[in-house]
Amino acid sequence: MKIDIHDVTLRDGNHALRHSLQASQVSEYCKIANDSVAEVIEVGHGNGLGASSYLVGKSSALDYDLLSAARESLTHRKLGVHIIPGFATFRRDVSVALDIGIDLYRVASHVTEADVCAPHIEKLADRQVIVHGVLMMSHMAELTQLAAEARKLVGYGAVGVIIMDSAGTYRPETVSQRVQVLRDALPEKIMIGFHAHNNLGFGLANAVAAARAGADILDGSSAGLGAGAGNVHLELLGAWLNQEGEIRSSDFEKFMQMAEYVEATFTDYLPKISSQSVRSGLAGAFSGYSPQVKMASLAHSIPAQDIWSEVARRKLVAGQESVIWEIAQDLANL
Repeated sequence: MKIDIHDVTLRDGNHALRHSLQASQVSEYCKIANDSVAEVIEVGHGNGLGASSYLVGKSSALDYDLLSAARESLTHRKLGVHIIPGFATFRRDVSVALDIGIDLYRVASHVTEADVCAPHIEKLADRQVIVHGVLMMSHMAELTQLAAEARKLVGYGAVGVIIMDSAGTYRPETVSQRVQVLRDALPEKIMIGFHAHNNLGFGLANAVAAARAGADILDGSSAGLGAGAGNVHLELLGAWLNQEGEIRSSDFEKFMQMAEYVEATFTDYLPKISSQSVRSGLAGAFSGYSPQVKMASLAHSIPAQDIWSEVARRKLVAGQESVIWEIAQDLANL
């Protein structure tokens, strides 16, 4: 079992930090991660390149500064970026990443909208860089559609497909089924990855299930730092891989050092399974909505559960944060 670990601490973790990550922190973390067995270190705004905005969160640092700091510190590990077309434009954002020398580009869309990834993936593939396609909120597609959307990404030129449990709503048996569907639908050479969230407490179990079903890539973050209840803890993945004989004890110890840095540096932002994250997981709603739902609930004296239920009914996806406030106002006027 050969598993590539992709470390999303400095990207998904930026959600938990309310996008306040600084270049100096990126540099310090990457110096530790550089000697780890994580294949890729992903860096940037929580919603990826070009996403800094008042709608989804204004970043404290420029993409260029964060990525440059990471590039300087990473001499042994690959540097990755997350790209959501619409937030990121090719000329303004992706071209800057190309100039910096990013190693892996993960182009993402809502699970039923792979078509929007076509221009970015095709242009990147033409430049002969490594590009993966990402299907976010992957629970919102039936199995046949999931396979069809994944095939589209490969057709555009992606050499890997990642499915994200953006709402933290999966159980291990569901993950196994979906990874197997992709394994059957895609050419053997295409890498398949899984990105877990821990809203219902299944993060590690889901990641293990993905690996045993044939996934090649597992995402994780140190101390679980990420949106909602966080990602699967990288150090837990390391412990499992060590017990399975897949990595050495010294490699596991490096994951522990990375976690200790995060725990000491971002003490007040460490994720936990809260009532809000459980509600979002059960509703199948985007993990990152928790702060907005909580604020809207308090502002309009509306039970958070009512807002989560309506968010789920309307099938909101990342980037529609403003609709949460509309929902709260509508419920208050009933």
